[in-house]
Amino acid sequence: MKKIILTATAALMLAGAASAQYAPPPPPPGAAYAPHAWDRDAFWRGAPESPRARIDFLQDRISRGAADGSLSRREAARANRELNNIRSWIRRMHWQDDGRLTPDQRAQVQDRLDWLSGQIRWMRHNGW
Repeated sequence: MKKIILTATAALMLAGAASAQYAPPPPPPGAAYAPHAWDRDAFWRGAPESPRARIDFLQDRISRGAADGSLSRREAARANRELNNIRSWIRRMHWQDDGRLTPDQRAQVQDRLDWLSGQIRWMRHNGW
């Protein structure tokens, strides 16, 4: 019995050492992120910059996800609800500031849209 346990332990130790040998290489020096990490700047490259156009862009992503099945009905409803909350939040800010968003408000809107975009991406791959 001891021989079996010792043999199994030795095999596990060798397997662990072998798997450590084939780990993916670390990111190159100066890289700010892992090679496969979420990069919001890369994702939004080529996408619209104005809040209204980004909202339309996200609405299309939600609709496509629901249509192709990568978002469940529940996930799509939740993402649409959050997008509608952002729309109403923008309308309230417009009423408070004579119909214009300040640069700080625009940054807040962009941050919320970035967050929602990340959530949609996560839901499409992992579920919410």
